Amino acid sequence: MKVLKGILAGIGILAALLCALIILSATNPGITEGLSSLLSGDGFSSEEEGEEAEGAEPSGEEDFEEDAEASQEFPELPDLSDIADTDYETAPEEDEEPEATVARQPDAPVSDSYEEEEEPEPERVRGTHGYEQPLQSDIKIPTIVTGKNGYEPITEQSEAADGEYKGLTYGELGDGLTFDPLLYPYYQMLDEKGQHVYRQIFANANVMTEAFIPIEEVTVPEMKNAMMAVYNDHPELFWLNTTFTCKYDKNKVCAELELDYNMSKEELDEASPEFYNTTNRILTELANLGPYEKERRLHDMLIRQIDYDQSADKNQSAYSALVEGKSVCAGYARAYQYLMQRMGVPCYYCTGYAGQDHAWNIVALDDGYYNVDVTWDDTPGGEYDYFNKTDEDFANTHIRQDLSINLPQCQGQQYRL
Repeated sequence: MKVLKGILAGIGILAALLCALIILSATNPGITEGLSSLLSGDGFSSEEEGEEAEGAEPSGEEDFEEDAEASQEFPELPDLSDIADTDYETAPEEDEEPEATVARQPDAPVSDSYEEEEEPEPERVRGTHGYEQPLQSDIKIPTIVTGKNGYEPITEQSEAADGEYKGLTYGELGDGLTFDPLLYPYYQMLDEKGQHVYRQIFANANVMTEAFIPIEEVTVPEMKNAMMAVYNDHPELFWLNTTFTCKYDKNKVCAELELDYNMSKEELDEASPEFYNTTNRILTELANLGPYEKERRLHDMLIRQIDYDQSADKNQSAYSALVEGKSVCAGYARAYQYLMQRMGVPCYYCTGYAGQDHAWNIVALDDGYYNVDVTWDDTPGGEYDYFNKTDEDFANTHIRQDLSINLPQCQGQQYRL
């Protein structure tokens, strides 16, 4: 029993010594190194070995401290001036102002789809007598007259001349012809050269000459104006169409003029008596009336005798309206113009826009001028909706165009309905 107690006491003493050794090693690393050398058999180094140890490379901890001190000195940046193919923009030199940039407006809309820009409306033109075109965007066509148009504008078919005029001459010159300014206003809208060509065209159309050399050097646009003036002034030329051909030379001067007719000379010989017999019967009924009564009675007679029909033959002529009794706006207006002229009352053929290309009339009475649209009055219950109206009355439905803008303003009041 005593022996066992002795063994246990010895073990306890050894454990206490071991614990003390561990504590000392933790607090003093040198003891651990010495024990390690002792256990490995190397023993303690001699003085000579210690001196060699002093010349040895520094420990890892000393290396870290030296590197840390070196890292405080920043290296010089490399020279980038010789680097090619760089994607970066170089800074502007001191003497140069940097290029200004335009910032995008924050309210600018961004769209993924392309939208065509609307074409601006043509500028309004003022005529020589003060008429000013209303805006086309302001035009509002009543449903009851929508599509009752059909006027065909004067159209040129230009082509280069081949230099061979096939023995053409000037044809009829029209020298000595005069035109009353009150009855034939379009003639007055031309300059002297244009009036000369006007007289030649009228004289040749009167005898149905097909082609001739213009008596004046005029361009295609100038020829178009002369042709338009003749056509608009003379509804009695019911066989003349609205198209013509102008062959021009290298200077863009019209070298040959070809007129277009809706019937042959033989057909005209048969049509003329019928046309004049019909118109003479109408004029006989109106012979003893005053200007306003003639104007109104003729308006009413045409509405009763003509049917609006876009398929009517020769529908740009007074013949289609008066003889055949079927026409479009051009036929109504030219029939009204012709008969009013025959009665000595100034009445003009006015062309322009009213939802589509359209024709109507301007009539002169003793207190001024009035717009009259016989075609649109040929509607149930609308017999005088467009009779004797001012330009202001027509501003929402009719726009004069081409030479018609130079006709007198319509401002009459006494006979306005």
